[in-house]
This record gives sequence, C-alpha cells and structure tokens, in this order.
Amino acid sequence: MAPPTPTRRHARWPLLLAGLLSAGLAAAPAAAQPLERARAAQARGDMRAAQIELRNAVRQEPNSAALRAALAQLSLDIGDADTAEKEARAAMERGFDPAAGTAIVMRAYLQRTRFQELLRDFPMPPDGTPPALAGEVAAHRAFALLATREVEQAKAAVAEALRLAPGSAQAHLAASSLALAQNDRPGAMAAIERSLAIDPDLPEGLLRRAALLFDRGDHAEAVATLDRLLAKWPAQVQGRLLRAEVRLRADDLPAARQDVEAVLRAVGNNPGALYLRAVLATRERDWRGADESLQRLGAGVGNFPEGFLVLATVKRALGQNAQALDAAGRYAARRPEDPRGAKLLAVMEMEAGRPDGAIGALERLLQRGAVDAEALDMLGRARVAAGRPREGAQAFARAAELAPADAGIRTRLAAARLAAGDTDGTAAAAEDALRLAPSQAGAREMLMLAALGRGDLAAAEGELAQLGPEARAAEVPATVAAMIRLARLQTAEARAGFEDVLKRFPESIGARVGLARTLMAQGVEGEPERLLGEVLQRQPNHGEAISRLLALTGAGGSRAPAARQVLQRAQAAAPGEPALALAMAQVLRNANDAAGAAALLDGPALRVPGRGVALPLARSQAYAAAEKWPEAEAAARAALAEDASSAPARRQLAALLARGGDAQGAEALLQEGLRSQPRDALLQQGLIGLVNEARGAEAALALADRMGQDPGMQPNARLLKPELLLSLRRPLEAAQAYAAQLAAVPSASLVLRTAGAWMAAGRPVDAEAVLTQWLQREPGEVEVLNLLAQIDIAAGRTELAEHRLSAALQRAPNNSVAMNNLAWLLAQQDSPEAVARARELAERAYFLLPTPETADTLGWVLTRQGEARRAVPLLRAAVAVSRRGPAQDAGGIYRLAFALKEAGDKVEAKRLVDLLLDRIPAFPERAEAERLRGELLSP
Repeated sequence: MAPPTPTRRHARWPLLLAGLLSAGLAAAPAAAQPLERARAAQARGDMRAAQIELRNAVRQEPNSAALRAALAQLSLDIGDADTAEKEARAAMERGFDPAAGTAIVMRAYLQRTRFQELLRDFPMPPDGTPPALAGEVAAHRAFALLATREVEQAKAAVAEALRLAPGSAQAHLAASSLALAQNDRPGAMAAIERSLAIDPDLPEGLLRRAALLFDRGDHAEAVATLDRLLAKWPAQVQGRLLRAEVRLRADDLPAARQDVEAVLRAVGNNPGALYLRAVLATRERDWRGADESLQRLGAGVGNFPEGFLVLATVKRALGQNAQALDAAGRYAARRPEDPRGAKLLAVMEMEAGRPDGAIGALERLLQRGAVDAEALDMLGRARVAAGRPREGAQAFARAAELAPADAGIRTRLAAARLAAGDTDGTAAAAEDALRLAPSQAGAREMLMLAALGRGDLAAAEGELAQLGPEARAAEVPATVAAMIRLARLQTAEARAGFEDVLKRFPESIGARVGLARTLMAQGVEGEPERLLGEVLQRQPNHGEAISRLLALTGAGGSRAPAARQVLQRAQAAAPGEPALALAMAQVLRNANDAAGAAALLDGPALRVPGRGVALPLARSQAYAAAEKWPEAEAAARAALAEDASSAPARRQLAALLARGGDAQGAEALLQEGLRSQPRDALLQQGLIGLVNEARGAEAALALADRMGQDPGMQPNARLLKPELLLSLRRPLEAAQAYAAQLAAVPSASLVLRTAGAWMAAGRPVDAEAVLTQWLQREPGEVEVLNLLAQIDIAAGRTELAEHRLSAALQRAPNNSVAMNNLAWLLAQQDSPEAVARARELAERAYFLLPTPETADTLGWVLTRQGEARRAVPLLRAAVAVSRRGPAQDAGGIYRLAFALKEAGDKVEAKRLVDLLLDRIPAFPERAEAERLRGELLSP
C-alpha cells in the first residue's frame, strides 16, 4: 500500500476536543454534556461516537460556529467528507473564520477526489482578498492540479500561494507536493521542514514527513514522527493507517494490528483499514480472515496499488483459482513493471497446466527490462514444460549469469540442455552445479543422463558408482541403471529394473518409457503401446512417446492399430496439446484421411491465436491435401498472421495463391518476404519453384543466376541454380554448377553437395576426388569422412573405410552413423576382438539412434556372437519398420532368416528364405541365402 495522500487541514484549528475545550470554546450549558461525552469517546479511541456526540451538541446549539467547525474537522479526520463540507459551510455562515472554513471545504473536495470541481468552484481570488484566504485557495488549487498531473499550472499556483502567504504552512506544504511530483525528494523534505517550522503541529506536515521517511526506509524515524502526530491529533485516521503500514513493513505485526483495529473502531468500514487488516491476515496466513476483509472492501480493492495482488494471493491460498487468476491478471495488466504480479500470474498459469500463459506473462515482464534471476528461472521452467527445452535452456543460462552461486538453476539448466539433446552442455552445467553444491543429487543425475545420452555407458556407470546405496535406489538413478542394462541388451534384467522402479514410483515417466523400449526390444506387442499411452496421460507433449507411437503407426503390421488407438485417446484427452494434435493429424494424413486431419486441427482448442505458426500451417496443409482450397488459404493467412517472418507460412500461402491462378500475387508475396529476409533459403527456393512452374525452366534458371550474383542474398542463393538443375533431372549440369561454386567459395557443405551430384550423375570417381581433395585441406571433417567411407565400402575397400570411420569417431565420438558403419565392418571379421568391438559400437549406435539400420547392425553382431534369440526382435523390427519392401530389404530379410534358424525357428526362417529366392532374382547376399536354404532343407 503506497503512502496515502494526506488530508489537508488548517494549521490553526485543533481537532482534539480536549484542546478545543481548553482553548476556551464557549459552550452553552445544554451542549456541555454532549461535549463531555465526545471527549470521553475520543479518549477511548471511538471517533465515530465522538462525532455523534458533537452532532448532538450542534443540535442543541445550532448557531454555534465553533461547534460546527469542530464537527466539520472531526468528520474530515475520520473520512466523512460530506459532513465536513456541510458543517464547514454552516460554520462560516455563522461567522467562522473564512480562511479556515474554506480550507476545510477544499480539503473535503480533495478527500473525495473532486479535483476538477475544486478548480471550478474555487478560482484564484481577486485582488484585495485577505492574504490568508487567498493563500489557502492557491495552495489547495496546487494540490488539485498536481492530482490531475497539471504540473506546470501547479507550479504557478504554488508560486502564487508563497507570494500571497509566505508565512502559511499550507503554502510550503504545497511546495513540498510539487517537489515530490518532480521526483525531488530532498526538496520535498526541505519544504516540509519549512512548513513544520511555521507550525510544528501541522498534521499534514507531520504526515507527509513520515511518508517520505517511510519511502526511504527510515522506519524508526517515520514511526517517531507519526507518534508525535497522533499524540497531538489522535483522530487522524490517515496517520494511524500510515503508522500501521510502517509497523507492518518493519514486521511489528501486533502494533500494526492495534492501529488498524483502532481505525476500524472509529470508522467501521474504512477502506484503508480493511485493506491493511487483509494484508496483516495474509502475513499470518489467516486466509479466511483476509478474504472476509477483502469481501467487505468489495470493488474498492482496486483502489489500492497492490490490492489485486493481495486478492490473488488470498484466493489462490483458498483454492479459488478462477478468481485468483483473474485478480493476478488485473494486477499484472495494471502494474506491468512489478515482477511480483507477473510471477504470481505465471505460477498460477503453470498450476493450471498452461505453460504458454506463464511464458507470455514472464516475457512481457522481461521486455520491460525487469530482468532478475527468479523471473528467468521461472521462464526456463515454463518453456521446458511447454516442450521448448532449447529456449528454456537459454533462459536458465541467463538466470545462472545473474545468480552465479545458485546450484539449483545450473541443475535445471543441465536438465533443459539434456531435453534439447545437448549432452555436452548438460555435463558442463551439471559439473558447475556440483562445484557449487557437491551434494546436489540432481546434478549427479544429470551427469548420468548426459553420459547415457552420449551412449557412454561406462561414464554413466561411473557416476552411479559415486552414489550411496540409498541414493542409487532413488527414481532417476534406478532408472538409469535399468537403462544401462537395456543398452547392453540385457533385456530381462532391464525389464526387472524398470518394473521395480514403477512399483516404488508409480508415476515415473522415465521408467515407463524405459520399460516400453525394453518390451519392444523383446518383441512384446500391446504392452509397450499401453505404457506410452500412460506417459502421454501424464505428460501430453512427451516427445519420445509421441514419436515412437507415430513410428509404429507408420510401420504398418500388427502394432499399427494399437499405436493409433493410443494416440487417438491421448489426443482426445488433451485436445489443446499441439504436439499430440500434429502427430494425430500426421497419422490421419498417412491413412489418406486429409479431411479428418484438417477437422482435428480445426478444433476450437487449437485455434487460439498466439500459439505459433505450426498449428495453422499444418491445418492449411491438411486442408490443401483434402482439396479444400479456401479453408487452406485462410489457415495459411492465419499462420502468417502469427508470425510475418515465417518463411514456411509465406511459402505455403504463395503456393496456394499460385494454385488458384494468382501467380502474380504469389510472387509478390514471396518478394515481400525476401525484402525483409533476403538470405532465407526457403523463400528463395519458393520463388524459383514458382517461376519454374509459371514461366518455365529457363526463366527459373535465369532468375537463379541473378539471385546467385546478389551479395545480399548469399550464401544460400549460390545453391539455387544447382538445386534447380537436380530437380530438373540434370545432375551432370548440377554437379558442374556446384563445382563452380565450390571453387569460388569452398565449404564442407558444398563439398558434400558436389559429391552427391557427381554420384547422381553416375560419376563416383569425380565424387571421390572432390571429397579426397577436401580431406587434404580439412583432414578431420566428419561428414566427408563418413561419405568417403561409404564409397569405400561400396568399392570393397574395407580397410580404408575402417580407417576413415575411426578418424571420424576420434573427431566426433558420438557420431552414430560412423559408429554403426564401423560396427558393421568389424562384424564381418573373424577376430573375436573385432566382433567384441563391433558389439560395443553397435550397442552405442542403436542406443543413440534406434533406426532400422542400427537395429540391423546390432542384430547381426549379436547373431555373430551366438545370441540369436536377442537378435531376432531387432532384425525383425529393422525389416518391419523400414517399409522399403523385400527388394530393397533383401539383405535384412536374409539376416533375419539366418538368426531365426540359429534361434531354432527353422519354419519361419525357411519361409523368409523362400520368399527372397523366389521373388528377388539378384541381391548381394543371394549366394548366402541359397546356402541357408540348403541347410534348412537338410535333415
């Protein structure tokens, strides 16, 4: 609660009835008894009773100007401005001092915030007006002008008040208000001291002095000043309320409550006292009491600077979440610069399961420059919860810079980086956390998970070993231990480990995912899908659960219907979750139900503006696939409205315009995008493709040449011509164009593209030459080494391929492609050491990148090592998931048949071999397959 605006009061008119009587107020005998009762009521702090007795005295002596003036001032003091004005005017009619009476009336106007009416009803007096009255009018006009933020006019009014009545305490008080409006606090205090030098007991001066002391944190001196004020003027409600607030800020709650209750005894529904009573109750966690006070305050809660913040806090504590969220939103909108409002709003949005709402509140706060570690930490959590771990990690990293000693922030940074796939960054953040807090279990867990993410099982085991038995039994370490067993294809042990974790931690997501992986590796159907569905019930945007289910629906076979059903149920349960909606829409489109996909993406929960480009863009694509062109265009426009810089949205809309016959509009749309983003490859390619369709290949090639020569569109524009040539099935020209660019601007990316084009043109020798020349310049270029190794393998140069792949892994130890290819080569050797090394690499590659290729390699290595039963599920999955058909998967089918024979299933093995040999006339492993059929036919 900000210091309240003091009630203005004439310095020469005491409010204390004791002072009134001792000053010689002439009261008729009829009025003496009510005056005595009024004084008694005042002594016990019952100002409302004192007012009633003064009213009785006035009724008995209606022509007493002094009694009416006393009633006016007491009424003003307790906040009854209507009575104050009425009685002050009546007192002046009966001869009371015009300057003093007018001052009371003007203060009543100010108390009721009738600023414009004061300026209208009390113009500057004409010349000849007594200086005391003229000074009062000028001073109070200054107060009203400052309240309406007319600072320049107020400055003139203050100058006039000081000219007319330089000895007036009120004139100097007006000068203090002006200095405060100009943010000159030393000047404001100096003017107050001048005012108090004229009248040491001036209530407004004492009140303003206390407020300034409170504002600068001098609580003790502020209370001393208010003690002095209230000793002289005990009916001063604003002074008592300010003292209560100062005491509250100084944690002197009993004394603060004493002042608040005194005000409420005097003025039963005083808004300031009710508000402070609510604040006191919140400090004491008396949520019901706080709510009762706020309900009595009603709509008036919005009149206090922090009123909605207190209301939101109380309603949240009482579980009245809708009202709490509304109040927090009002406070954040009214006080956007206050971090407390945005943070409370963000917390409640997170509690309601709306991380996007929390992100919006915190980002608006940060945009205003209110950057602190706590807000950034909260933003990081919200972004991670919204499925945006990379952005979450950025927020955590900024928070860590502002709070360098906070180990918890670094642990959360490690977790966000892990979720974003940055295992090296995870390890760095976790190690920082452990340096700050060596016992930080969460950081140790992040190091385990980072090692696991790199496929470094030994390092993960090393981190586990540093934990005591009790710590190893916790959810994450126990899950990691089971995951290590799974990575080593110890599926029975892994399954037992995950099941044990779930028994002890029934809500564990990690154990469910791990168990689903294990059961899939064992070839179990139905149960993995159910487990992944349970994951999505708990975390609807879980990336791995969604991607695994999506892959199963796309692979066909017996698993597909169950996976689709699980995704459907999960999406129906969380209709507003974008990741699930996009996945389910993909399933529908794969099933040729584009209309169903569009209808799903058009659901009301997904059409909320401000949720980004992905949803409306996918909706547009689905409508286009369903040939609902107006709807597709409307959705594309909605996507572009979400983000005018989105190249995919702009390109989609351009394609729809061109399809509708507006090629000129489509081209203009893309050109508009390129004016602001001239280097954007997607916009460049979109324009070239549009021109190709509308005006032909030669026009497109000419445009690609022009764009390739524009410095502002580089580096991507240089690739437009060779890419277009490839799309036109002119690979030789494309390779030559790439080669020209490579000579002009050498880069590894261009090397790979050039080599790919030479391969497409049927000239592998030229491809190999380009790659070899680049390696002479950059010997450690991993992707170049990988591609050369693949060429070597195809050419039968296995020793050279091994050398290149080993070099690639030295440079990039987690490169799963190099790992898998090297494992394959080593598995062909007869050396037990080579096969053991092959298994280690194949396990890591499959763990890091579980694809049909890595499953095939690992399955074959296991078969070579006599573990065919473990190999069969992997080899079967490799063939089933690839969906390339028997001709392309002949080698994989042969290896599955061989493993089946070794595992004892000769019937299935023979069926597969017969399929291969009867349907596919030529494939590299045909001779081996024929020998296998011979073995299967022999008794």
